[in-house]
This record gives sequence, C-alpha cells and structure tokens, in this order.
Amino acid sequence: MKFPQSSRMAPAILAITALAGSHCTVGKYPPDEHNKVARPFVYDSAALDPFGVLLAGRTSVTTGQVFNLSEEALEGGSEMQLLSALPDYSSDGRASQESLYEGLVRPFTAPPDSEEGFESSKLPPELWTENGTLLNRAQRILYRLREEKVHEGNPLRYVENLGLLLYATLELNYAPANDRFAAIIQRLSKVPGYLQTAQSNLSSSSELNIAAARESTKGVINLIRNDVAEKMPSGMKSGFDETADQAVAALQGFDRFLGGLPSGDNWRAGAALVHRKLELDSGRQLAPIETVLSKFDADFEAAHSELVRAAEPINRRIYGGARPRDDYRLINDVLEVLEGENRARSNRGMMDQMTKDTDEARKICNDEEIAPVSDELKLQVVETPEFMRVSVPLAGGIGPTAAAGDNTGIVWLTPAPPDASRAELRDRLTTNNLHQLKLLALRYGIPGYALIGSLASDMETEEKKLVHLIEPLPGFIHGWPIYITETTVGTAYDEDVNFIWLKYKLQTVGAALVDLQMHTEDLSPGDAVRFLTRRAHMESSAARALVRSIQVNPTAAATTYIGWQGWQQLRAHYQETTQDFSLTSFHGKALRMGSMPLVEFSYAVSEAAGRLSLEDIDE
Repeated sequence: MKFPQSSRMAPAILAITALAGSHCTVGKYPPDEHNKVARPFVYDSAALDPFGVLLAGRTSVTTGQVFNLSEEALEGGSEMQLLSALPDYSSDGRASQESLYEGLVRPFTAPPDSEEGFESSKLPPELWTENGTLLNRAQRILYRLREEKVHEGNPLRYVENLGLLLYATLELNYAPANDRFAAIIQRLSKVPGYLQTAQSNLSSSSELNIAAARESTKGVINLIRNDVAEKMPSGMKSGFDETADQAVAALQGFDRFLGGLPSGDNWRAGAALVHRKLELDSGRQLAPIETVLSKFDADFEAAHSELVRAAEPINRRIYGGARPRDDYRLINDVLEVLEGENRARSNRGMMDQMTKDTDEARKICNDEEIAPVSDELKLQVVETPEFMRVSVPLAGGIGPTAAAGDNTGIVWLTPAPPDASRAELRDRLTTNNLHQLKLLALRYGIPGYALIGSLASDMETEEKKLVHLIEPLPGFIHGWPIYITETTVGTAYDEDVNFIWLKYKLQTVGAALVDLQMHTEDLSPGDAVRFLTRRAHMESSAARALVRSIQVNPTAAATTYIGWQGWQQLRAHYQETTQDFSLTSFHGKALRMGSMPLVEFSYAVSEAAGRLSLEDIDE
C-alpha cells in the first residue's frame, strides 16, 4: 500500500481524527486501495447510463482510465460521446456491465485481510461516503441484471427509457439547442437496433405489463410525430424525417411483437425480490418484510387517526351540530365541501392554477427560509407525456439538469383523457382540487424535484456530479419531494390546505402499504382500489390509475415512503449535531451533497459528527 504524499498528510490526519469521533476504528487508512478501483469506476459506470449523464449535465465521459497511485490522478482512457447514446441491453453489453460492477463490489466487500480487500472504515470521511455510495449503486445494478432480470420480462422499461431520452434531450437545456436536436436525429437512427435487441431479450411478460408497454409505445410515436417534429429546426427537417420514419416503423413493429409475446397473470414481484430491492433502493438494511408490512400498517392507522382529528373542527365550522356517526362520513363530509368548492373547471384550468402555485411556492421557500430557491430557477407546467402516463398517473417532474446553464425544470400534470366521461372528468378535477394542486406544485416543482437539479449544479466538481447523480438512490430522489412538501405545508399553509395534505399523506402511506401487500401477499387490484377509495379517501379513477402504476412498478411507492422517513431522520440527526440549525441551510447543504445511502448521508451533512442510528426500522 502506498501512502499519500507528505503534503497531504496533515489534512488526512485531521480527517482520521474526525472519524474517531464517530467510533470508527482508527489506524492506517487506505485511500489508494479505494481510489484505484473507484476513480475509474465513476467514469466507466457513467458511460452505461446515458440518462444519468444527461441529468449530471454532461454529454461525454472519459472511460478506460487508470488511477496512477504515485501521481494520485487518473491517466489514459478515451472520451466517449453520450449525447446521442441509447442504453446497451445486448448480451455483450450486459456481460460488460456485470464485469464492471462486480469489479467494484468484490474489493469493496472482500475481507480486509484478503489480497483484494481493505478496511473501508479507515477511509477519510469524503472517501468513506463515496465508498458507500458507489457500492450501493453497483449492488443495485447487479441485482437488476441478475435477479430482477428486467431485460427479460419488462417491455415497458425499454419504451420508457427511450421516451425519456428523447423527451429530456428535447426539453432540458443541458447542451446547445442545435447539438441536442442533432443528437435526437442520431438517437432516432439507433431505435431499430435498440428495439431489435429488446425483442431478442424479451421471453415473456405479464398481460398487464405488455398492455402498458403497448400504450407507452404509442406515446413515444406521438412524441416523435408531434412534439419533436414541431420543434425540429427547419434546417434539420430533411435528416429528421427519414430517421423519424424508420424509428416509428420500428416502434410499430415492436408493438406488433408485443401483441404476440407470451404472457400470463404473473405481475407480482414476490416477497424475496421486494425485500432486497427495497433495501438497495432505500440504501439501508430492513427488518423482515412481515415487520416492514406491520410498520406500514401501523403508520397508515396513525395517519388515518390524524386525519380524523383534523376533520372534526372543520366539520363543526362547516356544518355545526353533531358529529357524523362514523369516521368515513366525517372525513367525506369535509372533503365534499373543501374539494367541491375548490375544483378547477377544466384540464386547462388545472394547468394554469398549478403554474401560479409554483410561483407561490418559490416565494414561500425564500420568505419562510425553508429552502434556497434561486431566482434563475424556472418551471414549465405541462401535460404528462403520453409515454409516461402509466408510471405517472397523476403528476410528476423532471429536471433541471446539473449543467450550469440549465435552469428550467418541468412539472407534469396528467389530465383526464380526451374521451373521459363527465363523471371521470369531474373525478380528476376533484382529485386535483386547488388545495391539492399546491401540494403537487411543491412536490414535483419547487422545492421538490426541481430543486434537486438546481442545487446539484453547485457541486464542487464534475466528478462529484457523476458520483452522486448517475443511477441516483431512489429513496433519496423520491423521498425528498414528499418530505419537503410536508415541511413546507407545516410552515406556511392554513388549516384547509393542511387537511388536504393530511389526506395526501394518508394516500402516500396507503400506496406504500398496498405496494407491499400486492407484491408480497395476495391483495387483488380490485381490493386495493377499494382500500384506497374507502380507507384513504382517494377518488376512484385516481385509485385505479395508482394501482395500475404499482402493479408495473413494484416497490416504487414503498421506496418513496421509506425515503421520506429517511429524510425525516436525517433532519433530526442534523439538528442534534448542529448548534445553529436552520431549515434553508440544512436543505441547501443536503441537496448539494447529492444522493447517497442514509448512514453515509447523515455522516456527510453533519461533518463527521457521528453516524445516524437506524434502529427504529431495522429491528
């Protein structure tokens, strides 16, 4: 093992001293052993995730580098352009990925006294958190390849990944516009080969997943024919038209292929897969799935009781007189007034109101010192693209990227379909009532998803962006928006909006509970819808859309809930280890750190003041 140069010894010794305060073993620390594996891996693994590179604000990475121990720097390699790349799901591509990820997992988890192993606990703080972040990423991807085998049975992922790369390249300003439009044309030229690989990989799927993939395929075709075609510069139209025709023909062929793909009713993921996937996607060890289910159930009942208590004074204010004879009628009576009197009159009305709400959210965040929102951060509120409406049944968000010049995020709001009946339209407008639109603006815009990319652009180095934004931890990314919505409502909104938040909170916990019950037990879709409508007070069309999304995206709702809990724990830990706590300082610092598992995250934001205990959910 080679020690760092003497000029670096003093800060390294200070770092070790800080680690000692967190009860780590102190001794010789092995940054060389970490760096020779991790430094090349950061770039090599980024090259496998074109969408992650895009979100990191990059268009290329240098792969095949070697870490020179004596110079403490990467050398060699070649630049890989990713502006127009598509994911490689070929057998050779998957084998290369497995080799790359295994090449990091093996030494990172080997016994310290083995030939490859080293004691990661002796790493200085920054490398220790990086070690945990990269290990989690590698283990998540290996599990996806080896156990989930998404490439063999999930056609929806192929289509959504393609659609997202086209959509994000079209809408996010992370590279010059002409470069992005040229990249779209090049990407479209690769669609036939991409989909041929998908057809070679797919052996069977559930009827539900096939139907969802076919619906999404039509959405990607419409994206190409409408959105991309309309925005394509006139000087590029001739090159675009030919490649677009070829891509659309390939998508139509893929749709026909899906129509003949062997199918069944096997959409349940199963307890073993769900448990391990939850651990990896939340970045923490969990108790047995039965214990997690029991905790979710108890949390749901607590949230329901909280909603009942909040309904009682509002019910007296509205109706006076005696309390309704049961909790269901109590809550419904309040909702009938609050939602009915605060309902947009059309899909367009929802969009316009949400745009106003994003502006209001910016002002609240800064005036109440909740989170640092730059004046440069802008938002577009648009309809959810068709290809994402299976996975995003109500609302969503994307961007901005971490590129320095990209300051515009996108909020998605899913409208009632054009052929919706009057009852269905009323249902959707009731779901997205004016109070709930404020919550959606917070969660999916400012200070939710939009602030992640905005503050990530302030990361110290480009390498840090690749460490923390490539294949980011789902619990971190999806837990933050619901956590910050709760924080903002509690700080700035009145009784009526808070009541709708408590309903939304109940539905979020209910979705997590249904997610686990559907995929690890025998809860049917019909019973799930009934539970969400009767116990969580969700409108029927919203409940049906949510249940369908849960069926095709196992663990997504549960991971969001665990991630939300993680952010609550992180904040409590930060307050305990910081003398002058402020919300805006904590939130800004945390988001600029980037995605990482919770223990590493707590350690990073509290400046080595101690590691967070996770006993409340792990035991």
